[in-house]
Amino acid sequence: MNKILTLLVSLVFIGIIAFSAYCHRNSGVSEVSKTLNESHKAYEGKDWTLNNLDGKPVTLSDFQGKPTMLVFWATWCPYCKKLLPGIQELHEKYQSQGLRILGVNIKEDWKPEVYWRNFGYQFDTVIDGDDVAKIYGVSGTPGIVFIAPSGKVLGVNSFSDPHHPLLERFAKEGLKLMKQADK
Repeated sequence: MNKILTLLVSLVFIGIIAFSAYCHRNSGVSEVSKTLNESHKAYEGKDWTLNNLDGKPVTLSDFQGKPTMLVFWATWCPYCKKLLPGIQELHEKYQSQGLRILGVNIKEDWKPEVYWRNFGYQFDTVIDGDDVAKIYGVSGTPGIVFIAPSGKVLGVNSFSDPHHPLLERFAKEGLKLMKQADK
């Protein structure tokens, strides 16, 4: 009887570990930078439009000439809850210098407008971004797309650290590129 009980407990434990690993992997949280694939390169220079929480259209080309960060998120995502306050800090620090941050809500099952209002985020967000996420190869949340002022996609990443060094680095380098292009 003890062997059967031990076996059952072991199987349950292994199942929990496997399920946790599956959820973590499919949440998109990984410190490994994805390399750009052909679909990213093929999409550069093209445009898309989604509505923000006020129902107003926001078009990617509106951000042309500015370093732009797309942050793919969902209300149910615990990793987004961790990341978004750091994104807000980055917005506050660099928006006046030209950095543009746009939240892109995906895989939603609740009310993004309530969530956004409750947390008081000041950078804009758009909804129903699932098709846009596919363009950049973002399959989970949070996903982050770094776009140069020229419109070139510099990278697609997934992490939840609100102070990840790539965030600050992109802001500084993107602004530097913007200033060089203005000369």
